[in-house]
Amino acid sequence: MKLSENLTIPASAADAAAMYADESYAEVRRATLRASSASSRVEGDPAGAFTVRTEIAMTTEKVPDVARRFVGATVTIREEQVWSAPAADGARTGTMSIDVAGTPATFTAALALTPQGEATSQVVIDGDLTVKVPLLGGKLEKTAVPYVSKVLRAEERAARTYQDSRTR
Repeated sequence: MKLSENLTIPASAADAAAMYADESYAEVRRATLRASSASSRVEGDPAGAFTVRTEIAMTTEKVPDVARRFVGATVTIREEQVWSAPAADGARTGTMSIDVAGTPATFTAALALTPQGEATSQVVIDGDLTVKVPLLGGKLEKTAVPYVSKVLRAEERAARTYQDSRTR
């Protein structure tokens, strides 16, 4: 099922890339999502191409009942973002993949980070959510889309918190 989000990040494209590549940003995301744990590993340097692998453990208390029976009381989300080196204007492209451990659910997306002035950038996420369960996959995808969208949109709050902590 198609899922697209446009996120406004309160940082220049270069600062947004540096934020994504900062392993401490995983802790900000953990707090924003009220997750029980989060960690990340970065390969490369945000001055060029880089990859961020993040693992977040969350409760499923807000997941609809129809989906919760497939995931249990907690889920571990494994996310990988692969970012290109910046263009002359700071814009980047990339890919994102999200796997929910122990489930047949995956999300894959194209990413675009574009400057929107000196202190703001936009991240466009254009992807597909897939739940590979015979007969129920489509229903589970429809049920999961609002939840996944909410998690993706939480990035704006996390980015704001991160940037605010850097300017104090």
